[in-house]
Amino acid sequence: MTTLARLPATTEVLDTTRDAITAGHVHQAMAGLRRSLREIRSTLPPADWALVGEQVRRHPLHELLLESPFTRRAFEKPRGYAGDAVLMDLIYGKAHPGDDLSPLGGMLYGYEFDSPCFQSVRTRRAFLAREIDSVAAIRPHPRVLSVASGHLREIEWSSAARAGTVEITAIDQDRDSLACIEQQYGRYRVSTRPATIGDLLRRTVRFENQDLAYAAGLYDYLEDDLARTLTTALFGALGPGGRLLIANFTPDTYDAAFMESIMDWRLIYRSPEDVRALADRIAPAEVASIEQFADENRHVTYMRVVRR
Repeated sequence: MTTLARLPATTEVLDTTRDAITAGHVHQAMAGLRRSLREIRSTLPPADWALVGEQVRRHPLHELLLESPFTRRAFEKPRGYAGDAVLMDLIYGKAHPGDDLSPLGGMLYGYEFDSPCFQSVRTRRAFLAREIDSVAAIRPHPRVLSVASGHLREIEWSSAARAGTVEITAIDQDRDSLACIEQQYGRYRVSTRPATIGDLLRRTVRFENQDLAYAAGLYDYLEDDLARTLTTALFGALGPGGRLLIANFTPDTYDAAFMESIMDWRLIYRSPEDVRALADRIAPAEVASIEQFADENRHVTYMRVVRR
């Protein structure tokens, strides 16, 4: 079915959702909208789906959905990108949605907070904390590198970080995020450093003998060639026995269609096989093991590469 043929059907979905929301049936309307957008996305090539997204964002429904603090921040991108650290804090429940939150915004906030995608983001935070503790349990005074750290909220859930038995370096290109870390985690053994991916690849910013290096939300935005190059570079920053942990959202992500069309938030989704391929440039003789696992929703896939 061509995109032009799908536009009236999409308009009907949007009209029906708007009417249901204004009638007070917010959760039912949102569930139907997510399901319908997912079905439409599955039938179209990317270019045609992008046109549908433009149509969705021109519809009056979009203005209603922007009353959600999640949707508004992702769509407006005040720091230049959708998934910034402030939005992550909203997902974690650490940031207040605002005193000006409307009744509709509150209902949308409650619905979206429990979405499968956001559940996976919170699970990812827990995985990172457990990984830090796992390394700390077997290595004395480990050195940990968090790449594109955001606000580094996982250290609140790490017993090793709270006890000060692990030394963590947080790097991010967003200086506001690093300033938040410095302000809120002064009691931890945490240092910050502003750096871009380019800095890491050009080795203008260098790290060596790390016991753990991890990137949680970064790879969702990297094209394959850059992702492979970065994986090799981060592996090179490890010491013997060090671990590299990479997380990436998968094509099974239920909210992908909603995020792309409503929030204008696009990720690069990878299967476990796609993520495994990101380690292809690492010399096999240097690898002790590669493990892969996923969260319960199968929305985020993880790869752990251990250096020999």
